Amino acid sequence: MKKFYVDLAERKYPIMAGRGLLSEAGKLLLEGGFKTAPIVVSNAKIWRLHGPILERSLKKAFGPISLIRIGDGEQFKDHSTLLKIYRAMFRAHADRRSWILAFGGGVIGDIAGFAAATFMRGIRYVIVPTTLLAQVDSSIGGKVAINVKEGKNLIGAFHQPTAVLTDVAVLKTLPERELVSGLYEVIKSAAIRSESLLSYLERNLPEILSCRPRETEELVVNTAKIKADVVASDEKERGMRMILNYGHTVGHALETATGYRGFTHGEAVGWGMIAAVEYGRELGLLQTEEISRLIRLIWRVGCLPSLKGITAGDLWKSLARDKKFRSGEIRMVLLRQLGHPEIHDGIAPDSFRQFLKKFLAEHGSRGGVEARRQAG
Repeated sequence: MKKFYVDLAERKYPIMAGRGLLSEAGKLLLEGGFKTAPIVVSNAKIWRLHGPILERSLKKAFGPISLIRIGDGEQFKDHSTLLKIYRAMFRAHADRRSWILAFGGGVIGDIAGFAAATFMRGIRYVIVPTTLLAQVDSSIGGKVAINVKEGKNLIGAFHQPTAVLTDVAVLKTLPERELVSGLYEVIKSAAIRSESLLSYLERNLPEILSCRPRETEELVVNTAKIKADVVASDEKERGMRMILNYGHTVGHALETATGYRGFTHGEAVGWGMIAAVEYGRELGLLQTEEISRLIRLIWRVGCLPSLKGITAGDLWKSLARDKKFRSGEIRMVLLRQLGHPEIHDGIAPDSFRQFLKKFLAEHGSRGGVEARRQAG
């Protein structure tokens, strides 16, 4: 097991990553100072696959747990699911000494964390992430939120977990699409902070796609450390942490425009990175070979869904409601070169709207398989 910390100004919390941690979770949390059984938030699919192992471990350490099952998917990260969690917690006689264990992917972590942030003005929570995307990104940093029809993550808070327990062995049961979705977030982290991680992914992609233990664990640990370091330098996203939004400006717009059903989060970020690279090229950023390298890796990882049927107007409406839209101007993270991101404020709306039309005209007329083939 590897253990490292998100070291914040006022406190720090551990990220523990390795194989077989589900069966050790109760013991590790007992050693970490927890004394009572958690309220576990999960979904039926995750619980069926991995719940029995986790429950045995927790029960051995703390006694019987309370379990709240919610729906599976981004569309369930909403106020009605949040109310379901609150009401189940009241039925379980939860109080300010209670704590939540979020067991699942990014949706579970976000909404369970938001419930923890707001229940009786804030209680502790632990994340046990079960998707690659959650293990390398969303479980780290304390951003918790729900979606509303106006946009993604517009109702939220900063509420740091007390610990993150990452069992990389669970990735073996991930559907290929979910594994690939997480790899787009790995590419994002590598593109903004670590050319060596990008090279590692290029060299070991077949082994990672087959979830070979050694390569997968190294990938998860090194990517999670990037997120931990960035968060430690800027917990509340007042500066440096904004670079983690690389690929998210157009990515979030795609998710919102399709009602959180057309793309996984990682797939949307994959397209968002391609959009950022191509817009950056118009501004004279990135060398041609770096652009080709990044886009080639995005397509090597997996086949992005088609953009067919999505209009520039759809994306613009979504962008206008996003947190990155300030006083009528777009804020976007772009790369000057690999590993060197820049936050560009004040992108003119007319210029960016024209870019979106051109981007969709080029990419929206063909399906993902054809696009992947043309990308080489």
